[in-house]
Amino acid sequence: MCDVTLLSCLASLDLARFEAFGLGSVIAVVVTMIHVTGLNYVVHRSSNCFQSLHGSSCRPVVASTYFAVTILVMLLLHILDTCIWGVILYELRLVPDIRNALYFSANTYTSLGYGDVPLSNDWRELSPLMAISGLFTFACTTSQLFNFMNQYQVVVRELAAAHKK
Repeated sequence: MCDVTLLSCLASLDLARFEAFGLGSVIAVVVTMIHVTGLNYVVHRSSNCFQSLHGSSCRPVVASTYFAVTILVMLLLHILDTCIWGVILYELRLVPDIRNALYFSANTYTSLGYGDVPLSNDWRELSPLMAISGLFTFACTTSQLFNFMNQYQVVVRELAAAHKK
């Protein structure tokens, strides 16, 4: 019979793993907050642009251009997120060069996997936290994209109907 207590199990764990988990959790929250803040700004600005098109004589291609720019900025936010992770990995000397750090962070953030640049055993807990932050930010982007898509469709229909007259 095994009478190992939870406290003795925790005491036997390597402190570096807690450090990786703690640091990774903080970074995941910060990256998510940066992403959400940027996303809210982008969606607010784009919504204002769409509102200005209501009742205008613009062609629907103007709304499509606003939509395309918004999608591009959403993509750039995700690239920023992976760059934040990559720079942190590089600055902590967990990955030998910035190119591999960015490559690793992009692969992990998008939940594709490690690629061919694994972290050391002491820091491998960062990988799932990077993936979780990617899941959070992609979920936020997706929810905003649904709302934004509805606005886009309404404006395009309105502009197309007005342009036919």
